[in-house]
Amino acid sequence: MSEKAPAWEIGESAPIPPPHARPGAPRLFDAVVLLAGAGVLAWLFWANAVLASRVIDGTRHFWLDDDMMISMRYGRNLADGHGLSWNPGDRVEGYTNFLWTLVMAAVHATGVADARAAAVVKAINFVLACGSLHLAMRLVRAFAPRSRLATLMVATCFVTCPDVVQWSVWGFETTLLGFLGLVFLVRVSTRGDDLPGYAALALIPLTRSDATYLIVAHATVALAVSRDRRRTLGLVLLALVPAACHLAFRRTYYGAWVPNTYDLKVHLVPDVGERGIFHARRFVAQYAAILTLAAGSAAMLLRRDRRALALFSGVLVTLAYATLVGGDMYPGFRFYGPVMPIVFVFAAAGVVTVVRRRAGGVAWAAVMYVVSVPIFNPFGRLIAASTNGDPDRQLQVAMVVKANALPGSRLAVLCAGVVPYFTRLRALDLAGKSDRHIARLAGVRDAIIGHSKVDPEYTLAQDPDLVVACSHGAVAVAGLSPDAKTADPLHRFVASRAFQTRYLPNPIVQDYLLRETAVFTHPGSPEYARRAWPSGAK
Repeated sequence: MSEKAPAWEIGESAPIPPPHARPGAPRLFDAVVLLAGAGVLAWLFWANAVLASRVIDGTRHFWLDDDMMISMRYGRNLADGHGLSWNPGDRVEGYTNFLWTLVMAAVHATGVADARAAAVVKAINFVLACGSLHLAMRLVRAFAPRSRLATLMVATCFVTCPDVVQWSVWGFETTLLGFLGLVFLVRVSTRGDDLPGYAALALIPLTRSDATYLIVAHATVALAVSRDRRRTLGLVLLALVPAACHLAFRRTYYGAWVPNTYDLKVHLVPDVGERGIFHARRFVAQYAAILTLAAGSAAMLLRRDRRALALFSGVLVTLAYATLVGGDMYPGFRFYGPVMPIVFVFAAAGVVTVVRRRAGGVAWAAVMYVVSVPIFNPFGRLIAASTNGDPDRQLQVAMVVKANALPGSRLAVLCAGVVPYFTRLRALDLAGKSDRHIARLAGVRDAIIGHSKVDPEYTLAQDPDLVVACSHGAVAVAGLSPDAKTADPLHRFVASRAFQTRYLPNPIVQDYLLRETAVFTHPGSPEYARRAWPSGAK
């Protein structure tokens, strides 16, 4: 009498014992590796927090990536009773990470000071990163139940891969997306159709509005291993209900079907397809070795284990989505962060499956790591503070503005995160993340994605009291004729007649601003008569 095939081989969803419950699984070794990995992550988060902070007037101020500071402002306004708005009273969805913004709102609701709120968000991401590492190690145990090398490979790749760690230390929602996806895959692999797993799946499109594609990827695995596919499909559809409710909320609250950021990055942008293809090629080239190894491993495993679809569905669906939206403005591969642990799992499983001898396996693992992880100085890149939006200078600008500007003054900013967050002043977003008119304009070819639209005449017609540049003052004032043709939004803005005739001749006179960056006013503003500011914050 032949033995009944395991459920995942024949498409039936029977409970599978957790990997650590299997005889011979090196539980103590895994615990040591997990503890070591968590220690490395703790050091990376701490080192980044030191770099992404500055002591001003005796208080250390922490920041996240500038885009995340936009979400922080939305979250704080919600906690303060002003709704999910960038400016109280305005209803424009200038964020894409709804659930992560709610987490930020919860952080602010505890009463933590603005100077330390970013550090708390980083701490939450640290916990999520440790949880993701643990789950990735559990997942590899489903395919290599007794291999110490497999878990060591997964942990090493995880804690040294910029496209896993860097976005986490910068405060992005990417870590939460990856964590939720791993929760679902581990629960499906060990327990079949499991309600907590589907609850995690349901939170994915709430974490990031465009992440519904990850539901498609993960649900493919669930359907492939399901005993009762009608029930599984019902659970998948049920997991989409929160996303449908969020869509109804968006339409009711913001009057739009898509986030404003979608219009800004995709609507009437002429080279989205070209950018997307270029971005996809860069990703495949960067991780060619480990992707090839993982794909080969998954293909072999797929003959007897349908859970191996997790690799193909996760990577291919993400690749298609990232190509469709034109890639990303950041130099790394942020969209792939949630699926990279899955790539590591199957690459590690491939090494221990193909190479039976320990020495050969270690050699293969070392080669795979060296050619796959983009590193000359890995930890230097991992702990580096985000430079998006020039946050180091912008924090100092924020403190100077906060100390000297009139309480009712309005700002116009090209970098919409740090300065509006720390000053708490009403602001106009020159780059359009929180401005529906700018987001709907036609984009300019070859501009940075998400920064291809600007309308100086429209923005400056609203008479902001202060215009905050986002880089060294010399860039903002030199060498540009009116209406100069350039793809750079800062250059296009400062080259406009509206700026050069009203604001450029009237800089705020303050030592730091004149030396490091620039803030401008206009003759009709109350700030004009008092535009000589003292030295301000230090």
